[in-house]
Amino acid sequence: MEKEVKYEYTKTPLDYQITEYDCGTTTLLNALRYLFKRSEISPEIYKYIMQYTLDKSNDLGEIGKGGTSVYALEFLSNWLNENAINKGMNLTTKSLLKDEISIYNKELESKIKTGAVAILRVYQECEHYCLLTALDEKYAYIFDPYYLNINYYDKDNCVEIIKDRPFEFNRKVKKERIEANSKNDFALVKGINSEIIIFERK
Repeated sequence: MEKEVKYEYTKTPLDYQITEYDCGTTTLLNALRYLFKRSEISPEIYKYIMQYTLDKSNDLGEIGKGGTSVYALEFLSNWLNENAINKGMNLTTKSLLKDEISIYNKELESKIKTGAVAILRVYQECEHYCLLTALDEKYAYIFDPYYLNINYYDKDNCVEIIKDRPFEFNRKVKKERIEANSKNDFALVKGINSEIIIFERK
């Protein structure tokens, strides 16, 4: 029987997106929820994230319906590096270079195993953001902000939905799926839109 998990209730459970488009916004905020207590999260940083995400329009020019761009995530990552400490949050971020983006990246593995998290840009019908919170030899443990039925991945032997770890993860994904050069759910986006950003509490 699995050992009971005890949580520190000065933190907030990781959250789900409330539209079809705010996976980037939600995943950025989930990185903060995972790393910091409620009392440690700056409302100014929260407001800044809300202001600069959902920056893309769709083909009809409808604001926000293109989701959040890689440029917005890069901008916010740089802004947090320059300003988070001044706002009372001891936080650093690092974007992996395009040719370093891999679930097997040694720096990523090392940081995750010492308590960091990482935002991944993956496929899920379209390009999508989710939060990597843990790794082992075979699996990546991810919080996907898109709420799905518990049976959604029953026919996919690479993905399992987890419902009882709300402060940590809700998907267990084989690393081989994440690294696959495909557009299956949770495969990393490759090329100009590829993105992994590590968030670390110092």
